[in-house]
Amino acid sequence: MACASALSLLSVFLVDILTLVYVSRLHDPSLLAAVGLGKTLLFVNGAFVSGVVIAAGAVLSERIGKHASQRLARWVTHLLIMAAAVAALVAGLEFACMGPLSRWLGADAAAYHAARWFVWLTLLASVPTAALQMCAQLLRSQGQGRLALMVLLAGSATLAVADPLFIFVFNLGVVGAGLSCGLSALVALAVGLVLVQRHIGLSARFNPKLLRLHASRVSRIALPAMLANLAMPVGITYLMITLAGQGASALAGMAVVDRVLQLAYCAFFALPTALVPIIAQNLGAGRTDRARQAIAFTGQLVVLYGVALWLALLVAGPGIADYFQLTDTGRSMFLAFSHFGAGLWIIFGLDFVAQSLFLTLDRAWWVPTFGWLRGTLGSIPFVYVGAHWYGGTGALVGMWSGNALVALLAIATAMGVARRYGRQRP
Repeated sequence: MACASALSLLSVFLVDILTLVYVSRLHDPSLLAAVGLGKTLLFVNGAFVSGVVIAAGAVLSERIGKHASQRLARWVTHLLIMAAAVAALVAGLEFACMGPLSRWLGADAAAYHAARWFVWLTLLASVPTAALQMCAQLLRSQGQGRLALMVLLAGSATLAVADPLFIFVFNLGVVGAGLSCGLSALVALAVGLVLVQRHIGLSARFNPKLLRLHASRVSRIALPAMLANLAMPVGITYLMITLAGQGASALAGMAVVDRVLQLAYCAFFALPTALVPIIAQNLGAGRTDRARQAIAFTGQLVVLYGVALWLALLVAGPGIADYFQLTDTGRSMFLAFSHFGAGLWIIFGLDFVAQSLFLTLDRAWWVPTFGWLRGTLGSIPFVYVGAHWYGGTGALVGMWSGNALVALLAIATAMGVARRYGRQRP
């Protein structure tokens, strides 16, 4: 399940990079800025939607574990409506703020118009994107990890083909990039709906009162997950501001570190969406023994994968730095990541397991608590002190060190919560 979720994330990351490469060949920096702005707004939108998606996986999996399948189809319909509604609401608020955001581009009239069209199209595509992500999570709730992967790969494959077709062949430029984004979302949503209907079921009946009851149940997990996602950019933003004062070499080093993190640690980022349905389904079935086995196995998997990747980076780190022509501070930052940061990321992987425990053991509010603690007290003072003593390298290592301390506290808390839960429900 974790591998399938990780491959889904990897496909999204790679296709996003392709979109930037295609638009960069238009040789207009303002259009590239427009794509960056659109992707940033989609990231914010996704932070809210992913909270609903993770909560849906926990709630639906628990019902499946209890064999409460009588109204499962109606639950599926309502969960899809919730995801689409949250995405539409956030997209509407973002579009209302487009005026001041777009003026930051500083482009001429034609490029400004094209940028607005691209952002508008991507925000419009965020609604079917939310629904297709929900389809994938619903399939994971039934243990259909490969089918969930098919849904997301359908969107990525469509985008990979449509991007050059719309941008270059049809000569639509950045507007074509926006259209291909919408088309890929619709294709993936169609695949997702077909698979959900076939393996779980969909209900055409709509009951507003029941929808409110279902939304209330989901919001107990979704709201904390949303707040936790919004905490994530706080520490990173302060780090980037600090690195900007260290020169271009530091920013280049951070860019390479960020890309390697995305590609190498996809499995860690995918853990909550993969593990939450498994724990919730077994707890719903009263099989706490299987839930404990899943948690223990995932912890072992995180440690083994993390150690193997750490050793690989120790060997390949200098070569990667040479390949990207990193020098001075940038090279020092990447080597610090290879020698020290990769070891700390094992702790971060275990922290993702702890978050999954909080979300499934009725302790969801611990997730934003530790998330905001990590993004503020666990980042800002450590970045400041690290930058003061060791420049850009110290800032990066300082943030990871502070984050690791908070992660250890979260892991210890999750272990205590799990022990108390086990005593209550042997």
